[in-house]
Amino acid sequence: MSQRRLWNKDFIVALSISVFLAFVFYLLVTSMVGYAVLRFAAGETAAGFASTAFVLGSVLTRPMAGKLLDVVGRRRLLTVSLVLAVVVSIAYFFVDSLSLFILSRLAHGMMFGAGHTTLNAAAQDLIPSARRSEGSGYFAASMTLASAFGPLIAVTTVEEWGYGVLFGVSLAFSLIALIGLPFLRLPEHRLTAAQLRNALSLSPRTFVDAEGFRMGVVIFLTGAAYSAVLAFLATHVALATEAVGASSSASPLYFLGFAVSSLTARLTIGRVQDHHGDNVVLYPLFITFALSCVIVAVWPTVWGLAIAGLLAGFGYGSLITCAMAIAVRTAGLSRVGLVTSTYLLSMDLGLGLGAIVLGAAAGAWGFEALYLLCAVLIALAGGWYALVHGRFPRAGREGAPGRR
Repeated sequence: MSQRRLWNKDFIVALSISVFLAFVFYLLVTSMVGYAVLRFAAGETAAGFASTAFVLGSVLTRPMAGKLLDVVGRRRLLTVSLVLAVVVSIAYFFVDSLSLFILSRLAHGMMFGAGHTTLNAAAQDLIPSARRSEGSGYFAASMTLASAFGPLIAVTTVEEWGYGVLFGVSLAFSLIALIGLPFLRLPEHRLTAAQLRNALSLSPRTFVDAEGFRMGVVIFLTGAAYSAVLAFLATHVALATEAVGASSSASPLYFLGFAVSSLTARLTIGRVQDHHGDNVVLYPLFITFALSCVIVAVWPTVWGLAIAGLLAGFGYGSLITCAMAIAVRTAGLSRVGLVTSTYLLSMDLGLGLGAIVLGAAAGAWGFEALYLLCAVLIALAGGWYALVHGRFPRAGREGAPGRR
């Protein structure tokens, strides 16, 4: 792009829309289990699916959205996604059966997946190439902000006013995202005849991108490790209370530390990556995230969880954007849609499948062993990174885009 300024109007508007989309996700994903039980007397399994159906919808939609966003048109796809997200948000008020509620959650997740994939792909076009990691970090901070404050708003709203008001807040955020759309100019890509044929092909290889997959393995493995924190940390702390004297209410300190550390790191670490290369940033991220899992395993106290949260926020929180910047840079902007969808799909699968597989491991070996296993997964991710990218000169200081 000829525009070299990062903080241009379109980047700011896209970032703002992304923030409100992310808040809708975290407002509802953390509270829908309780709503399904209260409203529909759902069992444990059905209530859990009412929550995860949203993630499933996103997983189903991302590959197709990344494949077709330049065929359908980015503005058109984003408009349809945001409008239908508002429609589904309204439908929550009228759904009167558990099956319809789960379908609504699935449809809402599909709209989120399409809209979020389109926004992330467009953002990569709006970011100057020499500031790719820095700009990606700012953009991804929207998810961090929502992950920190979305659950807090949801819990407070439900406790004070009930689920009806929560759905109202979710609808309001969806409407604000839609209202911002007319102020956003999305860069569109004109496809060549060969690119169009490839986009319309039903061959499985056209649904994923090799560069997105290479870095996608990194985020899949580390996302699986983080899913164990999201799913089982509170239970682990509660069970460890009597043994090590931890406070059963200490787990929120982990997430507070994660949010503070992740937000701080994302505002600075991308600049370091842009000017000093990938390896000087990525290897310390793997180490700090793995160390945080070891601390959770062996030191689940107030201080231990606070320190582990800070380390995980720096490690995993930064890995999400740093690895994505590598995938986009190595693939090139002509493939940004498919790269983005492949990468985000890998992250969704890691977060979704990780909790299921690692939950079985926790049942067999206990939570201490579970979090040590998570550290092993992170080490494997670091080894994969070294194999497919880190060992090449482009990952070193001479390959840094800010030095070209």
